[in-house]
Amino acid sequence: MMDLHVHTTASDGKMAPVELLAEAKDRGIRYLAITDHDTVDGYLQARDEAKKLGLHLIPGIEWNTEGPEGELHILGYGFDISDPRLLHLMDKRQQERVAWITEIVERCNQLGLMITVEECMARARGSVIVRTHVAEAMVARGYGRTPQAMFDAYLRKGSPAYVPRPPFSAREAIESTHEVGGIAVLAHPGIYPFEVQLGNLLDYGIDGIEVYYPRHSLAEMAYWEREAKRNHLIRSGGSDFHGHGTRNPYLIGSVPIPAEVREWWTCCLFRQP
Repeated sequence: MMDLHVHTTASDGKMAPVELLAEAKDRGIRYLAITDHDTVDGYLQARDEAKKLGLHLIPGIEWNTEGPEGELHILGYGFDISDPRLLHLMDKRQQERVAWITEIVERCNQLGLMITVEECMARARGSVIVRTHVAEAMVARGYGRTPQAMFDAYLRKGSPAYVPRPPFSAREAIESTHEVGGIAVLAHPGIYPFEVQLGNLLDYGIDGIEVYYPRHSLAEMAYWEREAKRNHLIRSGGSDFHGHGTRNPYLIGSVPIPAEVREWWTCCLFRQP
């Protein structure tokens, strides 16, 4: 079994990398890609333990983008984790996140939701802060019952405290992934609240599509499978597991991935030390 899309406490997951590996092992996973937002810290923390457990760990990342194609997520796999360009980009993106969250907190304060950046940062156990941490701080202050409810009411696009992400387009994410030797895959195309401009992504050099995803219907999976085949793209899949009781609680390995698509990622394994 395999899962090519999971998150740890290095970004917005609820399980530490080593805890995640133990669960993956228990669930019969042999091949796993940790794809935290804007960081490979989770992969680095898990790499040695994965070898001890006999798990094949693939370096991955999930880039959150905002540009002409809308707010898309681009998954990167198999890149050179020591490339200075990757390290510089991750550092830049993480600093931009802090400035972005600071602006969101200011917007919350204007709405009477008196939280602080420090409270939000304290909930980010890794190097990456996300809007979920803001929602958790709101709940801790007693402004709502669940982080998901606060996220939907105040932080989602179009909501009162929403602030656009720092500019970073899908094209930049794809090109940056390629520059460091990686493979770029469009994440969960069936869940965006707008039509994905696949033609543009093809022009930018997208390598694949995450076809097999827990929130895709059978019809959506069939559609994106056809699109991937028609455009000679890699097909990928994963649970997007963030932890039990989170807004992405789908268990590791819960998404079946056809055997015939389990070839492209082997090159990612061979590239790693």
